[in-house]
Amino acid sequence: MIKPASVMARVSADPLGSSIPLPHRHVLFPYGLPVQIKSNDLSAIRIAEDSWGSCHSRHQERPIEIRVVVSNCARRRKPPPPIFRAQGNLMTIVADAQNYACCDLARGLGFAMLTPAAARNREYLRYYFIEAMAYTMLDALHLVIFHAACTSFRGRGFVFVGDSGAGKSSLAYACAKSGWSYLSDDATAILRRRPRNIALGNPRTFRFRPAATELFPELNGPIRLRNLKPTMEIPVDALTGIRTSEVCPVHFILFLRRTKDRFASPTLLPIDRESALQRLFYQQLPEELEIAEERFRAIEALLDGSQVFEFVYSDLESAIRMLQSLAGES
Repeated sequence: MIKPASVMARVSADPLGSSIPLPHRHVLFPYGLPVQIKSNDLSAIRIAEDSWGSCHSRHQERPIEIRVVVSNCARRRKPPPPIFRAQGNLMTIVADAQNYACCDLARGLGFAMLTPAAARNREYLRYYFIEAMAYTMLDALHLVIFHAACTSFRGRGFVFVGDSGAGKSSLAYACAKSGWSYLSDDATAILRRRPRNIALGNPRTFRFRPAATELFPELNGPIRLRNLKPTMEIPVDALTGIRTSEVCPVHFILFLRRTKDRFASPTLLPIDRESALQRLFYQQLPEELEIAEERFRAIEALLDGSQVFEFVYSDLESAIRMLQSLAGES
């Protein structure tokens, strides 16, 4: 009788590329959670280290795994920005026939197949593949990630919520320049299965719209498109006197509304719990994952332990004075 193993031994082809060796491996900890990176190209490991090399292990949740396979394709053309799609527990990231990824959101396993030209483009590989895969799978399995900034003053954590362009990064940076601790400027997370008011951040960079240089002339960096919007990304290490933290308790959740009235005093307007829930809870992942209830309960617990306001302000200096006063009164 012919055994399957003997047949497989005579088959040298690997049409799916599933047996390509991935000798380069490293475990990193975005938001304090374990993410294992495997690749046949050391540049993928180095790029992941740039994103999360300074993050510390804090939570013993089930690890996710990202495999980055760089092909021997000779194409030199830079691939286009990819398209993201999902059904059930699967998400795809497709730029073209040679550059794509697939993630199992329920299992926490994803792989990308890329050309050397794509892998050499550090920003392209980092933003569209390594970070996108990691953050989406962590959000599906362990976290609720908000489109929000987070800073803390004397142990009092503030979460700044707002749409793109609401001033989250500018206010977070102004607070950090005033001696606050900086956690995040646009992606703040909480653990889903641990109902504590603890925010998690990755304080590696600030991301600004080009107009931020009018407020902060010291800012200087290349402008790239992020989600089709011009963005200036500056490493925190390139800025002077910025204190950082990866975690802080949340005491205040502020929905930002910046007014153009230069003479308006900053104002805190209470928001009822139901309105805050509606504004914080959104589900972009497929319903088949059945995680909406768990995410909803985690947000409820966050709101129950925080003071929630709409924060109307004009200039940053008076806004910071009011927030520091608020922290001192609580």
